[in-house]
Amino acid sequence: MVWKDFVYKNIIEHCNIAGSRTFSLQELLEERLDIFKNFRPNNKHVEAKVRQQLQFLRDDKLISFLDNSGHYTLRGIDLLNSEAEEIKTIDLTKEVPEKREYIIETYVRHVSWAKKARETFGDFCMFNHCNNTFMREDGTRYIEVHHIIPLCKGGEEGLWNLSVLCAHHHRMAHYSDAKTRLTVEEYLLKKVYDKWNYTG
Repeated sequence: MVWKDFVYKNIIEHCNIAGSRTFSLQELLEERLDIFKNFRPNNKHVEAKVRQQLQFLRDDKLISFLDNSGHYTLRGIDLLNSEAEEIKTIDLTKEVPEKREYIIETYVRHVSWAKKARETFGDFCMFNHCNNTFMREDGTRYIEVHHIIPLCKGGEEGLWNLSVLCAHHHRMAHYSDAKTRLTVEEYLLKKVYDKWNYTG
């Protein structure tokens, strides 16, 4: 096995243990430095080698760089072990492919990125003048977190790619005609971009 494949295999194992697609180089090395050293005992610059392989994996679109603090998102696999276990409880056999993507997303959005999205964008639909929401029994407002560009189409787990929508607009983003879906995607990406410029 070559270095790149070995590092990618260990990233997948690390993410499965953590239950999150997001990881940092520091976390990866803290957990697996000895494993990397044992892989090629004669290599005296293991940390630099792992860093190099991360760049190769980024070029291959198997991971994505998230921010300036050294965080990455795992790509190239559809589901982590924990996600696959959750999906087993959902009957997908009678759903069309587009709906499968939506159902999987309803699970994925419960990870920490969804919490960050709600903290950043609030609990009202990002469509202008939309008040289509309601209060839940616990006193919180119901809102759905949406991947603007779906993970299966190259989207990433990052705030730049997340939005908060009411149930109606969330379904519009997934199930409307292709032209409308593209318009919604462009609209939401601009809303997120404008918010970053305003707050940053």
